[in-house]
Amino acid sequence: MEPFRVLTVCTGNVCRSPAAAIMLREAVRLDGLADRVEVGSAGTSWEAEGQPIDERTEVALERAGYDRPFEHTARSIHLTELLTWDLVLPMTAEHAQVLRRMIDQAPEGSSAPDVVLWRQFDPTAPVQAREAELSVKDPWYYGQKAFDRTVLQMQKSLPSLLLHLRLALRDRA
Repeated sequence: MEPFRVLTVCTGNVCRSPAAAIMLREAVRLDGLADRVEVGSAGTSWEAEGQPIDERTEVALERAGYDRPFEHTARSIHLTELLTWDLVLPMTAEHAQVLRRMIDQAPEGSSAPDVVLWRQFDPTAPVQAREAELSVKDPWYYGQKAFDRTVLQMQKSLPSLLLHLRLALRDRA
């Protein structure tokens, strides 16, 4: 059976989306689903393409209990690849909007991924919140504490996201 493919997306693919992918890969591994779930990350912008994960993100991940090395090279997402994923987890409503516009350009009959904001899986997020209120804020212009807060906030989504993946795998079987 083909793995269930999950893609995390932010702007430059150097802080939020690679951190989300690292955390989700570890959660999937610990849950025994590593052979059934593939996790990747990408950005909506090409500006940071080829760069490693931001050092402040690496520090925040280590402080949150994740082990180096964090192998990562920033890249941008393109429509043909976007259509190969099952679930796409953007960090903001703006990222979701970009992805949905890309999907709207897909050839007729193409299989489109589900696009769901990362924080929609956060049990502490307001139930009736609009997408714009569910952003994982960009820590890029702030200090290390902002990166630490971002990683800790994103961790809250992992249990519900794992449940979602288990249900998706069950429905596929």
